[in-house]
Amino acid sequence: MEKTTHNPKPLVLIKAAISLDGKIATKTGESQWISNAKSRAYVHVLRSQYDAILVGAETVIKDNPRLTIRIEGKEETCHTRIVLDSKGRIPLTSTLLNDTYKYKTLLVVTDAIKDERESQFKQLGIQILKVSAIEGRVDFKELMDQLGDMGIKSVFIEGGGEIIASALKAKVVDKVAVAIAPLLIGGQEAKGFMAGPGIEKLADAVHLINPRYQWLDDDIILEYDVEQSVSKEK
Repeated sequence: MEKTTHNPKPLVLIKAAISLDGKIATKTGESQWISNAKSRAYVHVLRSQYDAILVGAETVIKDNPRLTIRIEGKEETCHTRIVLDSKGRIPLTSTLLNDTYKYKTLLVVTDAIKDERESQFKQLGIQILKVSAIEGRVDFKELMDQLGDMGIKSVFIEGGGEIIASALKAKVVDKVAVAIAPLLIGGQEAKGFMAGPGIEKLADAVHLINPRYQWLDDDIILEYDVEQSVSKEK
């Protein structure tokens, strides 16, 4: 029996805007805007370099984002927009499901979604991709294999702490870009950059290499590669 072969998995970058103490939002969930205008403009430049932008259901439910690419002096464009939504919870009125670019929205679900809900998304003309679940969440490794087979060569992750933790745990991340703002938010209930259960030993930490940085007014942008030998299975 022949083995199934896959196209190369996409290059994956994680992006986040954080305070100096590593928070991505206040304890009430307010996050707009931690980074400054120049940092946000730079995000659109980064987005333009990737085939797809990926977020989680919570981001869509809370912020109702457009996830388009808006660069000053250029026409607005849109690459593939991927939403991880195991149970199909995002509102049917979400901008991503109803705007001019809705045909570029890919909703990633698991068997946990109800047939009726799946039908509602399809009636809107939204493409559905069903993948396996691990601990109730989308299997990132399987997802990246499927995206590679679809011809997607790079993915820009703009998810919250749980999405970031899941992607790093699955060892599919190649690069990390963080905008650090001169703010101190504090509080145990304020969400941090990386959620999930965390690690017990420093030896299990994700190692980052090849640091690059740039100042954008008072924000600093740090970019790293993920050390493959440590963070990825051989």
